[in-house]
Amino acid sequence: MKFDTRKILFILCGVCAFVLGMKQLREPDIWWQLAAGRWMLEHGAITHTDMFSYTMTGHPWINVKWLYEVLIAGMEKIFGPECVLLLQSLVNVTIVYLLIRTIKYYTQRTKEQISSFAIALSVLLFLVVSEYRMAGRPEMISHLLCTLYLFLLWRDPEMNLKKIGWLIPLQCLWANMHEGYPVGIVIAGTAVAGSLGSYLITKEKTTLQQAIRMLVVFAACVLIILANPNGIQLWKQPFEIYRQVWANKYTTELFSYKDAEYWTIQAKIHAGMVVLVFLYWIVRVLAAVRAKQQKAFFTPLITTYLILLPLFTYLSLTANRNIPFAQIVMLLSVAAALVWLLQVSGLSKAGIYQKLSPNAAYIGIGLVVIFYVSIVSDKFYKLTDSPNRYGIHVSMLHNPTGAANFIKEHDIKGTSFSDYFVSSYMLWDRYPDFKSYIDLRDLDVFPVSFFDDYFSMYNRVEKFDSLDHIYNFNYVLLSTSQLANLQYKLYWKEGYNMIYVDPVSVLFLKSNVANKPLNDNISIQKIFSWPPAIDDPAWAGLLTKALNPFVSYAQEDGSLQAIYAARFYNQVKNYPEAVHQLQPQMSLLEDNAEANRTMGNTLLQFSNALPPGAEKNRKMDSANIYLQRAEELGGVE
Repeated sequence: MKFDTRKILFILCGVCAFVLGMKQLREPDIWWQLAAGRWMLEHGAITHTDMFSYTMTGHPWINVKWLYEVLIAGMEKIFGPECVLLLQSLVNVTIVYLLIRTIKYYTQRTKEQISSFAIALSVLLFLVVSEYRMAGRPEMISHLLCTLYLFLLWRDPEMNLKKIGWLIPLQCLWANMHEGYPVGIVIAGTAVAGSLGSYLITKEKTTLQQAIRMLVVFAACVLIILANPNGIQLWKQPFEIYRQVWANKYTTELFSYKDAEYWTIQAKIHAGMVVLVFLYWIVRVLAAVRAKQQKAFFTPLITTYLILLPLFTYLSLTANRNIPFAQIVMLLSVAAALVWLLQVSGLSKAGIYQKLSPNAAYIGIGLVVIFYVSIVSDKFYKLTDSPNRYGIHVSMLHNPTGAANFIKEHDIKGTSFSDYFVSSYMLWDRYPDFKSYIDLRDLDVFPVSFFDDYFSMYNRVEKFDSLDHIYNFNYVLLSTSQLANLQYKLYWKEGYNMIYVDPVSVLFLKSNVANKPLNDNISIQKIFSWPPAIDDPAWAGLLTKALNPFVSYAQEDGSLQAIYAARFYNQVKNYPEAVHQLQPQMSLLEDNAEANRTMGNTLLQFSNALPPGAEKNRKMDSANIYLQRAEELGGVE
């Protein structure tokens, strides 16, 4: 029996794409999107005004991705909230399938000889660079449709209406699924420009007819956008999105290439691929011009592609989250560029290359298998400094499940103040009772001035008092990583009682007559809590185990509770309690770099708070020992 190594190689690429979607659910946006979809299913209506916050109730809300939210809310009824990760996995596989098919069409049109190994390598590069956006976000729909648009264009180089006409209903779908719908208009418009550009060079009548057909489709795509619940507003929305990108400096995903935070490992690899692809095409264009083969070279598709490349490269530079779009466009020629690089570098003539090339498909299979193992074992995520981890599982270390259960168990109600991370989960878990002060719908609902006001509390914590006077908060729920100064104030000052804290969130209950029974009930208040494990749906557990039988969520077993507790108490400057929480456990955690680092930092800050003397010096010396030990061990647990 002879194996088709090419098919095996590409199937394995698809499997890698699938498991990259099987991440622990940690994206906070997903929760409010599920809540919005649930509201629409229950009410049989589309969201047009805010109903989830008490600060912006009735404020206009242009919810472009309403249909996506309805889709995942419907899936949630069957599969649970983990459904978004299953959807991401399926979308990933579809994208890879379409990309491989499109590369095949590309090689047919350009008559280039590209090995299956080079194609697989380019797909792996795409997955490596784009993985960080494959986390159950609605933009997966935009990535899918962007790929599908390119597939439809390259499948039919003559751009016959019967085939490219599919862009019209797809554009309608896109405009109701995600804010990325202008990307479809850009692709269609570029196809018009590319066809016209080709005509100006070739003067061929068929090319002009092609441009006219594409113009008809483009115009229809622009018009079909109006088939949405927000009407003509979606013609204006691209300008609003552009404004938000430049106004929203609160979300790291919107950092541009000018910001240091933009330059992640993925962004650096992306930049290298951009340079390679642009060099490849510059050489090809110059060669065609020198050979006076412009008419043969500048076909409508190639001309369109040469316009798309700089457009999407620019898009990827404006915001870190846009890198996958440029990757999708570039991928068509990445494999060809890699082959070209081998040739111009002389490596293709090297002895080792000549020996290995006959077995390239087997080497490719081995490479893809290694990549697969690195994903399901979390080695890939650790290597790329990613917070993601393998497994379809709601992470209790990234979602305020413990605090939400505590609030539900003790029937805590009333107006709450919460940061925009924990509020997203609460909108879903405590639906429909919970209303947020602020949440991750960002500038779609909350104006820039409101965000500025909120973020001013990071430095002007006294601002909370004026808000409390206006809204009369009954409780405050904060992510332990947010508003540290406010946590310190509420912990030490009168007016609120810390009634619950765990690794993810801290809950402060107002000290008043109504809350006295809870505030006086010492039995329910722990120095530090560890949330109970979250049971996965049977399908999620089976699927996760099927693709890695050895998967475990060891980080959730409570063995590191002392580290989290020490971090929190160090943050609120209760240094004796921080030391008390961690020091007894150091004999068990002596080889844990993060435990030593946390202990060292706690003792260092403790010593800084002490007056000069022997005690201060002892703590300083101990701090240095722990910090040196942490440096020797390296890494973060």
